[in-house]
Amino acid sequence: MSDGGKSPALPPGSAEDIAVLAAFLVSSGIGLPYQPPSYGPFRFLDAARRTLRILESGGVHNSALVNVRQQIDAALFAPIENMDFAELLESLALEMADGLRTMGADLDPDPAPDLDVNSGSASASTSDSEETAV
Repeated sequence: MSDGGKSPALPPGSAEDIAVLAAFLVSSGIGLPYQPPSYGPFRFLDAARRTLRILESGGVHNSALVNVRQQIDAALFAPIENMDFAELLESLALEMADGLRTMGADLDPDPAPDLDVNSGSASASTSDSEETAV
């Protein structure tokens, strides 16, 4: 997103929420080698849910992303033994993509740089006074 070179201020409380999310991710990583394999996807879903809540509390209201968070909420409180994580994650990823498409259209009038599929790098022309973040 381009905002004239200024970074947007975080909404009140967001910095602490983001720091707690980072701590959650680190502590989740510590435990993974000692936990059942199904806990990995569970931890990723929980991190996604926490991230989406931070967005919502910061004033980002996107119906697709809210729906994803609600589906994750429901999944996290369902019995883990019956969870088909692969199917759930694929479905949520598609819905997240829809949400990101509409979010980008709402928030960023500048088109995203084209990605070079072979190198994974962005190819976009920039002037001396313009920076491109990838």
